[in-house]
Amino acid sequence: MVHSILSLKDFIIVPLLLVIAYFISTNIKNRHIQQEPFYKYYRIGLFAKLWAGLAFAAVYLFYYGGGDTTTYFFGTECIIKMAGKDFPTFIKILLGNNTNEVFSMFDYTTGYPEYWHDVNSFAVCRFNVPLYLLGGGSYLGNTVVFNLFLYTGVWRFYKMMMDLFAQSEKTIAIALLFIPSVLFWGSGILKDGWCLTATFFIFISLYQVFIKKSKIIMNIVALILWSYVSLSIRPYTFYTAMGSGLVWVGFYYIMQVKGRFLRTVVFPVVVVVIWLTGAAIFTNLSMFAGSRYNSMDAMIETAWVIQDDLKQDYYGGNSFDIGTFEPTLGGIILKAPKAITAGIFRPFIWEVKTVFMALSGLETLFLMLFFIYLLVKIGILTFFKSLFSNPFLIACFTFFVTYAFFVGLTTANFGALVRYRMPVFVFFAIILIVLYRNHVKKEAT
Repeated sequence: MVHSILSLKDFIIVPLLLVIAYFISTNIKNRHIQQEPFYKYYRIGLFAKLWAGLAFAAVYLFYYGGGDTTTYFFGTECIIKMAGKDFPTFIKILLGNNTNEVFSMFDYTTGYPEYWHDVNSFAVCRFNVPLYLLGGGSYLGNTVVFNLFLYTGVWRFYKMMMDLFAQSEKTIAIALLFIPSVLFWGSGILKDGWCLTATFFIFISLYQVFIKKSKIIMNIVALILWSYVSLSIRPYTFYTAMGSGLVWVGFYYIMQVKGRFLRTVVFPVVVVVIWLTGAAIFTNLSMFAGSRYNSMDAMIETAWVIQDDLKQDYYGGNSFDIGTFEPTLGGIILKAPKAITAGIFRPFIWEVKTVFMALSGLETLFLMLFFIYLLVKIGILTFFKSLFSNPFLIACFTFFVTYAFFVGLTTANFGALVRYRMPVFVFFAIILIVLYRNHVKKEAT
């Protein structure tokens, strides 16, 4: 696998891209740092992501001998070759036309994309086409360009955090830029980096359009594009991000109302509007989600099939089981506590069996201990009172609990779990950091 994917051009293109990235990021940092001191993290955050991407590539090539990431790369390569063979078919592929008729156009000259019949996985190959080209057709070059592109979303989300919580620049930088598992799994050519960045852009766009009321047209376009990316790759990420973002906007306007009586009157109206908007989005956009996620019944059935599959021997003991459940809405609700706990805190430290799982286990242990410490230090009632007094933190809570539920319910093994739940870590960490900083600030005054 290593010999077939790496070539001399990888070792020419990558240093060139890194040098260009260094000079451009230094220029960006220097232009902004006087007005926005938090730009001191810009370059180091970027290069942490770039080196994590290269480390990820090295692990998958030299330790695993390939995997999903190389399959996505080869799938993109098949699409590029189709452009030379039949350009109209190439355009159809880019637009998501995953029909048998289009697939029949692939042959030995183009190769056959392995993920063609999984529309959600093949979307990664489609979206990767321009990044592949900018990376010079090399796997490592593609990895570097991929991370240069996705870092724009990470940094813009960090800038939004500085709008909201300016006094927490260092701790929020750690949560967004330097959590090891988020860096590692979010920097490889996989679904995960795309989904996390799409989530960031959905929050950013909703913030700019409905709260800041800034560059509305541009941000609506960004919201549409990144919603399409998220819906195409991992639909439940889109549903969770959009739903949580609408909760943020709704509670923001509720809290602008002066007077408890008026706020009580406005609250149910806003909740109904959010519910109707969410239902309309789900109904009208489900066609882009693939057959497994285009209805509530389909999602429940998918969760049930995955959980039944995880009990098979081929997971080699790396699976976890939250117990059997009926493929009904009531059945999955009964599993919510176990699914949410798994989505946030597993693998527990005693469940780890590999070095990579051990690192994830240590992270979840730290997060759990920090959470328990805050509950004891601040008090459970004060903790949740402070959380629910801030519209953005309400949205973070809605997002990470819902996402942890989806991940815990539909993930088959620990290896996948540590990848899928990256957004859970980020949004849970933000809540803990902000509440901790608020508590420290309150004690100091």
